[in-house]
Amino acid sequence: MGIIDRLYGFIIIRGWKMWISYKTQVLLTAINWVIPVFIYFFIGVTLGFGRFSVIRNYTAFMVIGTAFQGYFSASVVTLAGRIRNEELIGTLEYLIASPLRPMALMIYSTVWGLVINSISAVAVLAIGLGLGVYYKINMVSTILFLLLYLASIIGLNLIAGAVVLIVKQGNPVALFTSVASNLLGGVVFPISILPTWLRYISYALSLTWALSGLRGSMLNGLGLPQLMNYLWPLALLAIIYLMIGIALSNYAFAIILRNGTVHMY
Repeated sequence: MGIIDRLYGFIIIRGWKMWISYKTQVLLTAINWVIPVFIYFFIGVTLGFGRFSVIRNYTAFMVIGTAFQGYFSASVVTLAGRIRNEELIGTLEYLIASPLRPMALMIYSTVWGLVINSISAVAVLAIGLGLGVYYKINMVSTILFLLLYLASIIGLNLIAGAVVLIVKQGNPVALFTSVASNLLGGVVFPISILPTWLRYISYALSLTWALSGLRGSMLNGLGLPQLMNYLWPLALLAIIYLMIGIALSNYAFAIILRNGTVHMY
C-alpha cells in the first residue's frame, strides 16, 4: 500500500465519508465556521474599530485571522480526540497492530483535520470577499507560509496525541492551543495591544507568525524578502514543534507498549 492509497484511506474513507454521513453535524459545523466572521465583523462596525484603529482594514485583518486560526485549535483537537475515541471503543490496539508504523499512523491521522480546516478556511475567505475584502495574493509567499504553518500544526498534533496516549484522560495541549490562539495569536486583534509579558508568550506560537506573514502575502502581495522577519521564526517553531512531537510520540508508544496499557482508558 503506497502513500496515495493510505492518504485516500485516511482522508476519503475514514474522514470524508464518515463526516458527510452525519448531515446535521455537517450543517452545524458549517454554521460554526460562518457565524464568528459576522460576529467579529459587526463588533468592529459597532465599535467603529475603537482600539483597532492601528489596523487600516479591520475586516480584512479579522477574516485572515479567522480563516487560518482553525488549523491551530481545531486540528490539534482532531488527532487527540480520535485517539481518545479509539481508546474508549477499544479499537486502538487494532490500529497499532496494523501494518503502519505507530509514527506513520499518527501523522496520517492528522491529515483529515488539515483537510476539513482547509475547507473552513476557503469558506471564510469567500465570505470575506463578500464583505468587501480585497485579496492581493503573492502565491509564492502564501504557499510557503502555509506549508510551514501546516508543518507546525502537525507537530502540535503529535504532541497532543502523545499526551492523550500517556495520560489517557484530559488534553491540556488542546486546551492551551484553543485559549492561546484566540487570546494571543493575533486572530481578531493585533498583539501590539497586549501587555508586554503576554506579547512574549505569543511569540512562541506559530500562529502569530503565520498570520502576520499570510496577511502580508494575501492582502498586500508582499514577497519573501519583505516577510523574512515572520518567515524565519515560523520555520524555527515548525522544526521545534515537529522535533518535540516526534520524540514525545515515540516515547508515548514505547511507554504504553512496554506497560501494556494500550487498551486502558
